[in-house]
Amino acid sequence: MTQHHADLQQALAAHEEADIHGSRLREYIQDIVLGGNDGIVTTFAVVAGTAGARLPSMVVIILGLANLLADGISMGAGVYVSLKSERDRYVRLRKEEAQEIDDDPEIEREEVRRAFRQKGFSGEMLENVVITITADRERWVDAMMHEEHGLAGSEHERPLLKGFMTFCSFAFFGAIPLIPYLLQLPESIQFESALVSTTLALILLGVTRSTVTRERIFKGPLEIVSIGLVCAAVAYGVGAALRGVFGIVT
Repeated sequence: MTQHHADLQQALAAHEEADIHGSRLREYIQDIVLGGNDGIVTTFAVVAGTAGARLPSMVVIILGLANLLADGISMGAGVYVSLKSERDRYVRLRKEEAQEIDDDPEIEREEVRRAFRQKGFSGEMLENVVITITADRERWVDAMMHEEHGLAGSEHERPLLKGFMTFCSFAFFGAIPLIPYLLQLPESIQFESALVSTTLALILLGVTRSTVTRERIFKGPLEIVSIGLVCAAVAYGVGAALRGVFGIVT
């Protein structure tokens, strides 16, 4: 091994250790943001709607907790079922591709050749690529799954864990708008406190997203807070309007 090659390997190891492409949490950031954002928005929609209708704080707690548990479980289960279905589809297609390689290897080899020819390979280099890929059956199947179906095995791994992460994020962030009511703060400041805590939670969620994905630090919070506050305004307006329509007296 030359000194240059050794230095290059050392630099590569440092590059991987630094993980400059983002935090290792990025694999779960979609689940965290999706669950957290939905938890905050849907729970605060309950808070805002009941506040707009001027319903008792106990109603906020009952509806809020019911929404938190039911929607959280539903959302986590939905993520699990969706990813598991996609994983089952991947396994089925992989078995089909493996069987096609066994039944008609020349056709499948030509498909590999065509795929890499379209990428710009030609001549001896193209043939070397085809020989290298088709020399190992698992590598051959991997290549066919990627080139023919655009699928990679890692895309749908750990569906149960991802579903659980979604539920936990939903429950953690979704509980924040209820804290002023659970702590039994004075009714005159309950909704305002919930609004402040919800806004801070949305900012925290946005900063988490920006930090993990290495986006501009203000981009995540701005997007998430804007969406959350619009939803809250709609819920409050609906509650206030229906209070007048149904003549709710508190």
